[in-house]
Amino acid sequence: MLPKPFSLLLKELKTDVEKYCNYSFSTVLLNLYRHGKDSNGWHSDDEKELVNNPVITLLSFGAERMFHLKHKYKPELKTKITLQHGSLLIIHETTQHFRKH
Repeated sequence: MLPKPFSLLLKELKTDVEKYCNYSFSTVLLNLYRHGKDSNGWHSDDEKELVNNPVITLLSFGAERMFHLKHKYKPELKTKITLQHGSLLIIHETTQHFRKH
Protein backbone atom coordinates (compact mmCIF):
# COMPACT_ATOMS: atom_id res chain seq x y z
CA MET A 1 0.00 0.00 0.00
CA LEU A 2 1.52 3.26 -1.10
CA PRO A 3 0.48 6.52 0.54
CA LYS A 4 -1.16 9.21 -1.57
CA PRO A 5 -1.37 12.96 -0.94
CA PHE A 6 -4.42 14.21 0.93
CA SER A 7 -7.26 15.31 -1.30
CA LEU A 8 -8.74 18.74 -0.59
CA LEU A 9 -11.76 17.14 1.11
CA LEU A 10 -9.57 14.91 3.32
CA LYS A 11 -7.42 17.92 4.28
CA GLU A 12 -10.55 19.82 5.32
CA LEU A 13 -11.92 16.87 7.33
CA LYS A 14 -8.52 16.30 8.96
CA THR A 15 -8.24 19.98 9.92
CA ASP A 16 -11.76 20.02 11.39
CA VAL A 17 -11.11 16.85 13.42
CA GLU A 18 -7.74 18.19 14.64
CA LYS A 19 -9.35 21.43 15.82
CA TYR A 20 -12.09 19.53 17.62
CA CYS A 21 -9.68 17.03 19.24
CA ASN A 22 -6.82 19.47 19.82
CA TYR A 23 -4.52 16.82 18.39
CA SER A 24 -2.49 16.59 15.17
CA PHE A 25 -2.77 13.57 12.87
CA SER A 26 -0.25 12.51 10.21
CA THR A 27 -2.28 9.93 8.31
CA VAL A 28 -5.77 9.02 7.21
CA LEU A 29 -6.91 5.48 6.55
CA LEU A 30 -10.13 4.92 4.62
CA ASN A 31 -12.17 1.74 4.97
CA LEU A 32 -15.11 0.94 2.74
CA TYR A 33 -17.70 -1.31 4.32
CA ARG A 34 -20.05 -2.47 1.58
CA HIS A 35 -22.70 -3.87 3.91
CA GLY A 36 -23.32 -4.85 7.52
CA LYS A 37 -21.21 -8.00 7.22
CA ASP A 38 -17.95 -6.24 6.24
CA SER A 39 -15.48 -5.58 9.04
CA ASN A 40 -11.84 -5.66 10.08
CA GLY A 41 -10.62 -8.40 12.38
CA TRP A 42 -10.05 -7.68 16.07
CA HIS A 43 -6.98 -5.49 16.46
CA SER A 44 -5.40 -2.62 18.37
CA ASP A 45 -3.62 0.25 16.70
CA ASP A 46 -0.43 -0.43 18.61
CA GLU A 47 2.04 -1.24 15.84
CA LYS A 48 5.66 -0.30 16.49
CA GLU A 49 5.52 2.19 13.57
CA LEU A 50 2.93 4.27 15.45
CA VAL A 51 3.74 6.61 18.28
CA ASN A 52 3.36 5.17 21.76
CA ASN A 53 -0.25 5.58 22.93
CA PRO A 54 -1.70 6.88 19.66
CA VAL A 55 -4.96 8.79 19.54
CA ILE A 56 -7.22 7.31 16.86
CA THR A 57 -10.31 9.03 15.54
CA LEU A 58 -13.05 7.47 13.47
CA LEU A 59 -15.37 9.38 11.18
CA SER A 60 -18.27 7.24 10.05
CA PHE A 61 -20.26 8.04 6.93
CA GLY A 62 -23.20 6.24 5.39
CA ALA A 63 -25.29 3.58 7.07
CA GLU A 64 -25.34 3.16 10.83
CA ARG A 65 -22.89 0.55 12.08
CA MET A 66 -21.81 -1.01 15.35
CA PHE A 67 -18.31 -0.41 16.68
CA HIS A 68 -17.14 -3.18 19.02
CA LEU A 69 -14.57 -2.92 21.81
CA LYS A 70 -13.32 -5.73 24.03
CA HIS A 71 -10.67 -5.95 26.71
CA LYS A 72 -7.48 -7.75 25.61
CA TYR A 73 -7.07 -9.71 28.84
CA LYS A 74 -10.67 -9.97 29.99
CA PRO A 75 -12.64 -10.63 26.78
CA GLU A 76 -15.92 -10.79 28.69
CA LEU A 77 -15.53 -7.01 29.16
CA LYS A 78 -16.91 -5.71 25.88
CA THR A 79 -19.14 -2.96 24.61
CA LYS A 80 -20.81 -1.82 21.41
CA ILE A 81 -21.13 1.76 20.24
CA THR A 82 -23.59 2.76 17.52
CA LEU A 83 -21.92 4.97 14.92
CA GLN A 84 -24.48 6.91 12.96
CA HIS A 85 -23.76 8.81 9.75
CA GLY A 86 -21.41 11.68 10.60
CA SER A 87 -20.28 10.21 13.95
CA LEU A 88 -16.86 11.07 15.33
CA LEU A 89 -15.35 8.59 17.79
CA ILE A 90 -12.12 9.46 19.60
CA ILE A 91 -10.11 6.53 20.97
CA HIS A 92 -7.69 7.90 23.53
CA GLU A 93 -4.13 6.84 24.20
CA THR A 94 -4.18 3.94 26.65
CA THR A 95 -7.22 2.32 25.03
CA GLN A 96 -4.84 0.65 22.55
CA HIS A 97 -2.99 -1.07 25.43
CA PHE A 98 -6.06 -2.66 26.95
CA ARG A 99 -8.71 -2.95 24.23
CA LYS A 100 -9.21 -4.39 20.77
CA HIS A 101 -11.71 -3.08 18.30
